[in-house]
Amino acid sequence: MSSDNPDARKPRMKLWKIVLIVIFSLWALGTIAEMINPSSSVTTTISSPKEPIETYDDSWIPTGFTGYATDDNLAWRWGTKSETNCTYSSGACWSVMVVTKDGCPSGLYGEIAILDKSEVQIDYTNDTTTLVPAGTKVKMTFDTFNEEADTARLSQLTCR
Repeated sequence: MSSDNPDARKPRMKLWKIVLIVIFSLWALGTIAEMINPSSSVTTTISSPKEPIETYDDSWIPTGFTGYATDDNLAWRWGTKSETNCTYSSGACWSVMVVTKDGCPSGLYGEIAILDKSEVQIDYTNDTTTLVPAGTKVKMTFDTFNEEADTARLSQLTCR
């Protein structure tokens, strides 16, 4: 049985050859695209150097003080009983001792939240200073007339 159809006699290309040609073509296109635009390379992105990690410098902080988390120019501690004079208020008062590494040219702002015996915030109070030179210790005093005041929590320290 011979066929008069000339296409019937041509050998068919095997499927694996077609797949191999497609894979090779895609690889070649990717290589050419990389040569034209090298910044789009995954390899370049992966091998690029990492961003430097910022560290918190606490080497200057005096013993007994704690660095203030949002400003590495400030360190603080609660004032002791002998450092805190409550003659002004009828409720309670607290003091905070602050030291600056580089100073605060326009002063320092401090704020505390006042809590009752159930640790519910019931009030707040604040204090400010004028210019604070580098390395200077500052005492900020926070008074309240709220008779329910029991404890306090430092809310904010801002170098101006």
